[in-house]
Amino acid sequence: MTHSYLLEIGLEEVPAQLLLPACTQLEAAVKAFCQAHQLPEPGLQVFSTPRRLAVLASGLPERQTDRTLEVKGPPVEHAQDAQGQWTKAAEGFARKNAVTAADLEVREVSGKAYVFAVRQESGRPVPELLTEAVPGWISGLSFPKNMRWGPYRMRFIRPIRWIVSLWDEQVIPVSLEMVQADRKSRGHRFLGDREVSLSQATGYEEVLKEQFVEADAEQRRASIVTQIRGLEQQHGFHVKLEEDLLQEVTNLVEWPTALVGSFEEEFLEVPAPVLVTSMATHQRYFPVFDPSGEKLQPYFVTVRNGDSRSLDTVRLGNEKVLRARLSDARFFYQEDRKRDFAYFGQKAEQVVFFQKRGSQGQRIERLRRLSRKIAAEMALDPSRQEQADRIAELCKFDLFTQMVYEFPELQGVMGEDYARLKAEPELICRGIREHYSPRNAEDSLPGDLETVAVALADRLDQLAVAFSLGMIPTGSADPYALRRAAQGVVQVILGWPLNLNFSWLVQQALQELDAQQKLELDVNGLQGELLKFLDQRVRWYFQERGIRHDVAESVLGGAQSPLGQLQLAQALEPHLDRSSFKKAVEAVVRCINISAKTPLPESASLVPEALEHAAEQMLWSTVQALQEGTDPEVFLGDLFRMAPPITEFFEAVLVMDPDPVKQQNRLFLCSQVARWSTAQLDLRALVLSGS
Repeated sequence: MTHSYLLEIGLEEVPAQLLLPACTQLEAAVKAFCQAHQLPEPGLQVFSTPRRLAVLASGLPERQTDRTLEVKGPPVEHAQDAQGQWTKAAEGFARKNAVTAADLEVREVSGKAYVFAVRQESGRPVPELLTEAVPGWISGLSFPKNMRWGPYRMRFIRPIRWIVSLWDEQVIPVSLEMVQADRKSRGHRFLGDREVSLSQATGYEEVLKEQFVEADAEQRRASIVTQIRGLEQQHGFHVKLEEDLLQEVTNLVEWPTALVGSFEEEFLEVPAPVLVTSMATHQRYFPVFDPSGEKLQPYFVTVRNGDSRSLDTVRLGNEKVLRARLSDARFFYQEDRKRDFAYFGQKAEQVVFFQKRGSQGQRIERLRRLSRKIAAEMALDPSRQEQADRIAELCKFDLFTQMVYEFPELQGVMGEDYARLKAEPELICRGIREHYSPRNAEDSLPGDLETVAVALADRLDQLAVAFSLGMIPTGSADPYALRRAAQGVVQVILGWPLNLNFSWLVQQALQELDAQQKLELDVNGLQGELLKFLDQRVRWYFQERGIRHDVAESVLGGAQSPLGQLQLAQALEPHLDRSSFKKAVEAVVRCINISAKTPLPESASLVPEALEHAAEQMLWSTVQALQEGTDPEVFLGDLFRMAPPITEFFEAVLVMDPDPVKQQNRLFLCSQVARWSTAQLDLRALVLSGS
């Protein structure tokens, strides 16, 4: 016979974005408990609403199964003296494992005798185990910020008001500082009963539904979607259900009821992104579009936490709140349009970018110079360099508008709109918005190379400033989103793709900062730190694309640009399991190891007339034919051609010949092979299993 266990933690309203992570942690805690106590994995249902977290585990046994424990102890030579008596070490081992010395057994492991403690352990009742474990499940839930309340020492995301702990029909005692577990839950705050007595663990979801609580988050989500689709059919409009907003709304309510509200058409003169942000981000309303999904309509859909009673009153309240937000947005929009670029430029001079690193106005000057350099490095003609300069000049002006001050999410979007109203070319307008792209790993890249130059300059300057102030991310802390900035650099360069070198880019950014601010920076030291930081992001980029870890480490050990590293990694993939590739790698690595162990001075050179052996001459001829280009296929072709002459060379001659001239020649040949190879990648990092 199996049993069910229900745990419900009753809370004050939990922030919507924290519910799903808490559910995942609670589910993991139950699974870890079962594994730790050798219980079969139960069937699990996790429930969540703003006021509760719950888990129902089904299929649990009455008690653990009995088991035999065998613990390996010290070798017999340490456990018994010359007379065969147990030593103190053996007696201590026996006490530690709850057996007597007489019960110890001697067993042979890998040809050596060891002492073993063997004992039978009776399984404990599972309810007893739960009483001990459940407080740890609760206190072990991790949240970004916790609080204390009343006189209690325990910290949690919100005050804990009740706990339900049921083993079938029986209450399992669970104690926290502020509450003792029983069978009493609570219904909807306004529609249900203050206390609801649960007779058994199963049927939890159905009992709460009678109290106007839909405990299953997926069922609540499905109900919201169904209701909104019904409103679409009823009113003939279209609602775009953004997943993040839908998830948030799902976790804000216990009993969802969708309704339609409206606002005055005159607000539609404000750009649609502003209205959508006001509704979705600030009010958690779903914007409404025409049936094609293109044109915003003067309506919205919201979801109340309750039933269908008094919907008109709820609608009027929501419309009133939104009207105030939209009135503010329209005022900001009208005021911003009265200002010219010069006005915003003056504002930029009054705003500090980073303490001790100048104003936003100075930063814009750095972005302009750096953007032009990058555009020139990308071989853009002078007219396109001018366009990159103009994008850089205007890319931050909207940060000083009233609209973006109130709605920071709209940076770039409002810049594009305002620039278009001031008759800037379309490329410039688009660049103001797109230079922020990509904002995350899934985002699109800038659509024009002129904008790419500015996008790179923006991120590189941010990194240069932060690193110059010692703000290097450690652990999970990254308050200035520097990892995201570095990831953006990698995504843009490899996504376009562009053959730009990290070393050059970082050097230019640091030099522009140093020259403008007169900081006398250790440019070389900072450059090294920044290059390591960017390389970590390249590793992540490779990992996301399924490139093997050893291949990534190998190509990152070379001196190529990130694009060259990616292309070489992709070119290596088909050859990794080929025995001919392994032989070629082993041959070249042998040269690399000898060169590393016995390096030659920089002034060393080859004495051709001292190449007496045919194997030496053949290797020298092959080395001279090596191509220094970065084309992966050329490199791989040369690599395969190197294997036979290198193998013959090592079989035919002694590298460390007593004759100093011969020795230098042979070391020189090895060093040339090593130099050619390591300029491309570090072959020693590859892990090859072919034979």
